[in-house]
Amino acid sequence: MGYYHRWEDFPEREISYLQGRPESSKLLVRIMSSERMMVTNINAKKGAFVPLHHHEAEQIILVLKGRVNAITGKDSSKIVGPGGIWVVPSNYPHSVEYIEDTEGIEVVSPPRLDNFVGYTVSHTFFDG
Repeated sequence: MGYYHRWEDFPEREISYLQGRPESSKLLVRIMSSERMMVTNINAKKGAFVPLHHHEAEQIILVLKGRVNAITGKDSSKIVGPGGIWVVPSNYPHSVEYIEDTEGIEVVSPPRLDNFVGYTVSHTFFDG
């Protein structure tokens, strides 16, 4: 048995743990989750920024359009453009700066429960 959806079935919204930050409205997502994986459709405007943080989930980000400055750790960064794939291991500090309007897909496992509105236990830990 399988399930079929369209991205339009899921509301586009700001990331809950970034709300209140000045650049948070520049980063909108649609999130779909199963029991063991979560997929996020990312639409970011130039200037959107996610500060240095870490979480239990492994993370793979596929850039479809635009470019990002992918920062892994405190010193290593790489510009990732269309067709690029950025892999972030579990609990590894990372941040991202959207240097152009960007569309992408993010896959994480296990699901990041802190992305869901109303979830009360934070699983994202800011490092800076």
